Amino acid sequence: MDAELLAVEYDAVIVGTGMAEAILAGALARAGKKVLHVDQNDYYGSNYASFPLEQFLRWTRNEPIAAQTFESPAPAPAPAAAAASDEAARRRVVPLQSSFRCELLEQAFNVPEDEQQSLLRQSSHFSIDVNPRLVLSSEEIVQILITSGVGRYLEFAAMEGTYVHLAGDGDTVWQVPCSKKDVFSSKLLGMVEKRMLMKFLQFVADYGETEILGEDVKSKNERELALGRALKRPQNKANQVDETLGASGIEHFLDRPFQELLQQHFKLSAKLQQVVLYCVALASFPMGTGASGEEAQQLSAREGLAAVYRYVASIGRFTGNAFLVPLYGVSEITQSFCRLCAVYGGIYVLRAPIEGLVIDDESGRATVVGLRCQDGGIVKAQHVIVNASYLAGLQAPSNIPASRVLRGVLLLQTSLRAAMNRFMVVIPPQDAELENPFAVHVIQLDHGAYVCPKDYFLVQITTPLPSQWHEDTQRQQQLMDAIARRLIESALAEANASTRAPAATDEGSPTPPAACWRDVIAWKAVYTMEHQLFHYSHATKQAPYISPPGLPSNLWVCETTVESQAPRSVVHPLELPLESACVNARAIFEALCPGEAFLPKSASAEQAEREELEDEQDAVLKAAKQLAEKADISSTAIDTDHVTPVTTTTEDETGNQEHTVDNTPPV
Repeated sequence: MDAELLAVEYDAVIVGTGMAEAILAGALARAGKKVLHVDQNDYYGSNYASFPLEQFLRWTRNEPIAAQTFESPAPAPAPAAAAASDEAARRRVVPLQSSFRCELLEQAFNVPEDEQQSLLRQSSHFSIDVNPRLVLSSEEIVQILITSGVGRYLEFAAMEGTYVHLAGDGDTVWQVPCSKKDVFSSKLLGMVEKRMLMKFLQFVADYGETEILGEDVKSKNERELALGRALKRPQNKANQVDETLGASGIEHFLDRPFQELLQQHFKLSAKLQQVVLYCVALASFPMGTGASGEEAQQLSAREGLAAVYRYVASIGRFTGNAFLVPLYGVSEITQSFCRLCAVYGGIYVLRAPIEGLVIDDESGRATVVGLRCQDGGIVKAQHVIVNASYLAGLQAPSNIPASRVLRGVLLLQTSLRAAMNRFMVVIPPQDAELENPFAVHVIQLDHGAYVCPKDYFLVQITTPLPSQWHEDTQRQQQLMDAIARRLIESALAEANASTRAPAATDEGSPTPPAACWRDVIAWKAVYTMEHQLFHYSHATKQAPYISPPGLPSNLWVCETTVESQAPRSVVHPLELPLESACVNARAIFEALCPGEAFLPKSASAEQAEREELEDEQDAVLKAAKQLAEKADISSTAIDTDHVTPVTTTTEDETGNQEHTVDNTPPV
């Protein structure tokens, strides 16, 4: 490592450039801390990386990355060397190596050689996420991007829709209705179901404003009325939530499974329950325990209502859909927070030659002194922060298998939906044909999101794996093939239905052969990987940081949660938004910097907020002035028929008199 880097003691050294680490690095640097941010990889993002095609292929093969080389520091004088030797005797070095890698099941091109070479030449036109995510318009990270100024480094595109894939013959993909317009134009639901869904969404909107945001609906309506804005709902509904949460309402459901609230209180049909649970609340686990037994984790009603409100509040904030997608891949968000850290003095080293953690046991409790480099140098730090992928080498071996997900990346030559380019498809768990244990999330993006070449579509398929499937690669491959086949055949059925000629063809004309679903795939990769997630409360958007047992007091681990239950097989739910990483970063920051503001507003954001406040105040004053003027005019309006004319006589300088008649009533 460079001698200048070794000469400084840092407030924090962060290993890994994943989402939580990047947000935390930006927050610490913004708070004035000395930050050294290193990564053993040659790219930003760690487990949130986005790769060009050729680099993605290398990543799936787990090719090693050579460490960066630095000039060796000059040898220390003899007395200092002796002191260093004594100090080293009471310290130990724990190897630091990330376990984040994939287990490749299949990778193949399905196009002629010349087209394959063309795709490889366009490698830089790809941006393939190893951990595909979308951004909900109402989630915390969006507000942080706006107020902290980090958002100026980013561009987003709107997703065009969310679909649910139900079992059946032919095209079985239906658009998920969320807005009032979508609900009443939906072909998925009957009229009774539409009314029930609208009533439920109306309740969630009111519940979220009062129970989650803590606002009073009546005062909110009055404030918006004063500003001349249209009311979202009549004021006589102000106490609807309070009444509904009473003894006869949902209070006793809040800590029960969300499905019970939907079924027993709101009387939603089985189809509507699936739509709300898996497409709106984005749950991953089946409604019952099913074949997964103890691994199934039910979403509580309290958490489910918060998740639905988060989705509903996102619709219409920026676009008509709830989701945004970062252009060029999700790693652009991690890089934007790294830029913020660098702006405030943070130092970055990729391909860092890190060998391990230097731990001092002399004080009776293990403490991390710093990082040992491959050349023997030590980077000194008061605190060290690592990604959860480094945890396996820091703790004793465990008999609890890590949570894993099955992923498929497909490059298609046609869209899964006609005239649609960017959308999400959800397949609920335990589909009768697919036999998928958990929900399946499918994200399709196009050239407009800068993730693949023009005239192609990049499809990412993700589903959690039960522990008994971890070693069953044949079962994993069969499930991914079945999902891909279902999706593509549904798209082909839609295309055939829209292009079918109204009149029968001549008897002598040959019938064109049906397209094979495999022919639509230009390239695909199927793999499994560890799934890391920091668990938090959807209702409070908070979770305290708890250090995993057996770790040094000043070592902090991102994206890990200490299980309070007895050891068991753990399956983490899928997460499309980025809230868990943001909550995780905030929890560690508050432990490191109590009382400090987490990513405070930038000067430009504060100025914009002041201007907005002034505009609102001006609007209120203008409205009040107009009301006062109307009231004044009304109080002084008098029927002119009852006014006695007043004659005034004036005399000019020459002595001539002039008479004028004034009909104005006296004040």
